[in-house]
Amino acid sequence: MPISPPHASTTAAKFRGQSDFQGDVLNRQRMTGPLSPDDFQKAKAELVPLRKFIDFVNRQVGVYCDCLASFSGNVVRIERQIPRVQRPFGRRIEQGRPVIVYASVEDPTSPDVIHHRIVRADEFVSTNREAGFNEQQLCWSIIVFMFAFWDEEIRPQIARIREVKTSAVTLDELGDLRLLRHNIVHNGGVMAAADHAKLKVMVALCAPDRPISLTHDQMHQIFVFVKQAIGRLILQYTGQLPGAPNAEDIVGVAIQNP
Repeated sequence: MPISPPHASTTAAKFRGQSDFQGDVLNRQRMTGPLSPDDFQKAKAELVPLRKFIDFVNRQVGVYCDCLASFSGNVVRIERQIPRVQRPFGRRIEQGRPVIVYASVEDPTSPDVIHHRIVRADEFVSTNREAGFNEQQLCWSIIVFMFAFWDEEIRPQIARIREVKTSAVTLDELGDLRLLRHNIVHNGGVMAAADHAKLKVMVALCAPDRPISLTHDQMHQIFVFVKQAIGRLILQYTGQLPGAPNAEDIVGVAIQNP
């Protein structure tokens, strides 16, 4: 006998080519297949850690976009300054000399500037350009951070709710993220051929024995893959309901508070 409490959490999923879909995932009126009381309680309990993880992933998307905007702003500001710095003034010869950019922290109690790095302007611009060093470091950091949060915090909670070993909670997308994380941390960011052969979903995002260098679109594809994986976890209980989406069509997920 399908059952539903008066206040069940609500999910919002965004699909390719469609507007937002919202529905009570445990709504009695939409349920046609049986859901045992035990499964219902598990499904309800799982929404708590999954909500935490999806909120975390969505925040990483925001951080990623904000950082890219900052990197682009750095490039614009320095490119505007280069002609001014190179233009000779007074009796100093500026043409032909490398342009130096000072990224510094000033002590308000001292007139001196404390430099924490000195780089050439062309190197600074290259580092901050699209797909440059800063963006790649950001991508690597988010990948490592997302997998660590999933593997150390969320995955064990799901396993306890399902009363299974943590190793029994498996998702292809998060397994691929583990391989990316391993090579970022332990192989200098180079995707080992042996690990590349183990990829199941993200195989097109990198090449064997090559640095993991992600474009803007590829990084957003990773976010989508992770959200699809979480959607599939939710749909293990509700996928038989009429109107339930295919996890592969999901591009965004949000889980409302009860």
